[in-house]
Amino acid sequence: MLPSTPEAISEEVAVAGKISLDQLAQMYINSRKVEGTSIRTLNEIKSFLKRHLIPVFAQRPVEEIKYDEIVKIVAKAYEKRSPVTRGRYLSYLKTVFKFGVEHDLIEKNPLRQWHKPREKPRDTKLTVDDLQKIKAEAEPHLAWAIEVAWNLGVRTGPSELLALTWDDINWADKTINVFATKTNTRRTVPLSDEFLARLKEKKASAQCDRVVEYNGRPVKQISRAMRTACRRTGITYPVVLYDVRHLFATSLLNEGGDLSAVSKLMDHSSIQMTANNYYHLLGNEKRRTIARLPRLE
Repeated sequence: MLPSTPEAISEEVAVAGKISLDQLAQMYINSRKVEGTSIRTLNEIKSFLKRHLIPVFAQRPVEEIKYDEIVKIVAKAYEKRSPVTRGRYLSYLKTVFKFGVEHDLIEKNPLRQWHKPREKPRDTKLTVDDLQKIKAEAEPHLAWAIEVAWNLGVRTGPSELLALTWDDINWADKTINVFATKTNTRRTVPLSDEFLARLKEKKASAQCDRVVEYNGRPVKQISRAMRTACRRTGITYPVVLYDVRHLFATSLLNEGGDLSAVSKLMDHSSIQMTANNYYHLLGNEKRRTIARLPRLE
């Protein structure tokens, strides 16, 4: 295994500036593991590099890798995927190169001029009424997952929703502690009395440490169950479980929820991010605001 810190790299490689992409990537991953970055994310980066870039560049020094080469390889490897997906992998790689520059392992970031394109907000059509219908047709573990996601506004995959444990709940304070692997942060989400009672009811029959379980085992993925429930409901527009998180935010804002509070509940990096992502959906809010404009006589 390669050294876990830049300082431990051999003097010969560091001085010569001939560190390879394979070496740099491994050092980056080892360093981020120590800092607590999501193993899932690191494995995704590692797999991407191993499959598409390292076989091409082998032991070639990072300093000799060109911007155009990288972009062409990623474009070809993911030609059938969305620009968002291609952008995500280029963003990962840019971060690896940035790590090398910051630790004086390489002089320049080959992707320094590349900027991740702004993602188009997902056009979500899910309504509270339709969510109720989906929940009614869902398998018990999915119905409970929907209920938890709706009350907490968490990211609905393995990083947050499916990672919640009973130990994350502070029963006395009526809160739950959510660790976000995406941002490597923790946030506290208040629990309503009604949902706290539901949690106590579920915990009484729990067979494992996870809040969301299936036959006594942690749930690894839930997308198939969601598709089945939607099909049973007869909903024809695309719906994914993550839409519950979007509906959580828009519903709170439509009901007059404080933008700053919603932003913190969503674990967004800034209030501006929340406004950019959700305010364009709030037609009723804009209508109510316009209605307050004084009339000219």
